[in-house]
Amino acid sequence: MTPARLLDTRPHQIIQAIALLWMSATLGFFSSLSENDESWAKLIIAALLMLAMTVTLSVGLWRGRNWGRMVYLILVALSLAAFLSSWGVSGRPKVEVALEAVSFVADAGCFFLLFTQPGSLWFRLERPTEN
Repeated sequence: MTPARLLDTRPHQIIQAIALLWMSATLGFFSSLSENDESWAKLIIAALLMLAMTVTLSVGLWRGRNWGRMVYLILVALSLAAFLSSWGVSGRPKVEVALEAVSFVADAGCFFLLFTQPGSLWFRLERPTEN
């Protein structure tokens, strides 16, 4: 017998979290445009990779896959570390810093929705009971 979901219906918090994920990814993409001093081909490849990752994470979260939460957490932690290591570097456009900061606020909201109840219950399965 396969384990069933603890919740029968997807909580609204999951839909809101996925919307915040897309907002964060979009803001992150636009904040990185100023760093693009390379070719348009590299920009397009980076945009496609970001789109593929966002779609993959969205589908994982939508389906209640815990790996989606963990991968998202790791990616944001790495991104935050890179952001903090470049804090105060002169020459970074203020708009880029502001977009990244707003992106991290969206990430924080997404984490709250994914890791607190009822959103966190979407990722739990009931264990079958043995008689």
